[in-house]
Amino acid sequence: MKVEEVIEALAVADDFGVDRDNFIEFERRKNCTVYSIDGSSLKILDAYSFSIFARRVGYNKANEKNIIERRVGEIELDVIYDENADAENDSKRENEEYKIAKEIAGNEIVIFDGCLKYEIEGVVGISKKSGYRKEKTPLLFIIKKVGDEIMKEKCWYYKIEDGIYAVKFNPYSKFVFRVDYFGKYEEEVFSEISALCKDISCLGYPYCLADIHRHVKIGKEEEIYLKHLIQKTAFEKGISHEEWESIFYDYHDYIE
Repeated sequence: MKVEEVIEALAVADDFGVDRDNFIEFERRKNCTVYSIDGSSLKILDAYSFSIFARRVGYNKANEKNIIERRVGEIELDVIYDENADAENDSKRENEEYKIAKEIAGNEIVIFDGCLKYEIEGVVGISKKSGYRKEKTPLLFIIKKVGDEIMKEKCWYYKIEDGIYAVKFNPYSKFVFRVDYFGKYEEEVFSEISALCKDISCLGYPYCLADIHRHVKIGKEEEIYLKHLIQKTAFEKGISHEEWESIFYDYHDYIE
């Protein structure tokens, strides 16, 4: 490994063609109400010929001060027979989230965690992390660098391409997010969302999206419980310990 190559990957151009005239300031709007949707999934067991996943999705409705409503689904178990099981599982979770979006989309803004897979009127995708780049350059990083210089302590957005923006929702936040939105009046939409981005625990990020993330997340204790439940049920159905180990044991665990 050449350390110089690693450092070269970290080095980026000063502005990489970012147009300073395309930064648009907006004001934070009050009295906003939005729906936030998120999902969580993880691989419980892997037999390599098939995998067992757990998924959970949910949503909340919130204004700038309170969570008005919250609905979190039960954990669903799914067996996937596919060499691309992780991708198929992610797709299933996304489709479950979009199903909720289609059911509740209306006059209120709907916020998704992550990039948008489909264009739905009134739905906004906000990514906690983004690998968006131009050639080898992390474009969001460059936009933030320029924005922090010319738009100090302001809310702003920068249109990267149709439907994709870099947005700073709070003037005092350290973070800029990739935002996917394919509707009209983006400035008004971002202004409304910014009203929910002032919680000190996640400054600059919609607190309601952070809330539903915490409630749908499948934690370690739940993962252990589900593994024990599946194993216990398998033994009750006549599968032996030896058969269980033959199906799920990873030889890497032995040699390491």
